[in-house]
Amino acid sequence: MGTVSSFLQPLKENIKFRLRWRYLWKDWFLGRHACLGYDVLKYYDKLPREVNFQKGRADLLLRYWADKSLLPISSRLSPLMARNDVLPHIRQLEFFNCLPMHPPRFILMDSFAELTDQLFTQRSEGWQFCCAYSDLVQEKSFSEEYESNGLLPIENMRQVYLELFSFFINRWGAVPIYFLHFPIALETRENLRKRHAAMIEIIHQIALEYPNVHSIAIDESSVQWPNNTPEELKAFPYHYDEETYLAFKKNIEQVAPLQR
Repeated sequence: MGTVSSFLQPLKENIKFRLRWRYLWKDWFLGRHACLGYDVLKYYDKLPREVNFQKGRADLLLRYWADKSLLPISSRLSPLMARNDVLPHIRQLEFFNCLPMHPPRFILMDSFAELTDQLFTQRSEGWQFCCAYSDLVQEKSFSEEYESNGLLPIENMRQVYLELFSFFINRWGAVPIYFLHFPIALETRENLRKRHAAMIEIIHQIALEYPNVHSIAIDESSVQWPNNTPEELKAFPYHYDEETYLAFKKNIEQVAPLQR
């Protein structure tokens, strides 16, 4: 039974992504977010269907759209993943060229992909994907087959975001784009704090130039760990208490409500 199920899985995914996404005419919204987006959305109900590309770093999405040969081959990555829950997020990107033509109601992004995700390139074939180093098994065989291209450079961020937002506008018109900035209050690594500050400034400035782009940040002075956070989870400073997520919802609603 398991063999049959694994055999049918690629067919099921092709139907789900290539057909259901491409010819989706019902109300929907596009996500490009990690846990911050998920946790804020929990405080909404009756939203349309979501199509989310969690591991779609902004520059990577632009490359995929320009050159379909760069789309990932996730089946080749399975033995190399230290976190199996990340692999489905990479697999979804194989179908990035199947986005619905019907405009989404809105686009919801958060900053995690450009903040922390690394770009990797398969050396002989050139296809690419993004994830954190900690998502991968640290073996010599990986570095022999895949080149590490690092984080998105800060000096490239503004141009990359402008190109991505222009892509969305050219395809679907000026649909609302909500960009949520992960709070950095619990983070101690200075390089990531620097990246966070740069991203806030860049997106805030773009939002002044593009009326459909909404830069959503909160006052971080009251940001706390989730209640009863075990010590091992404090190595990941990007999960927060309920009040933090409610603060994001409040700021979103003050700018332009998600629900109508």
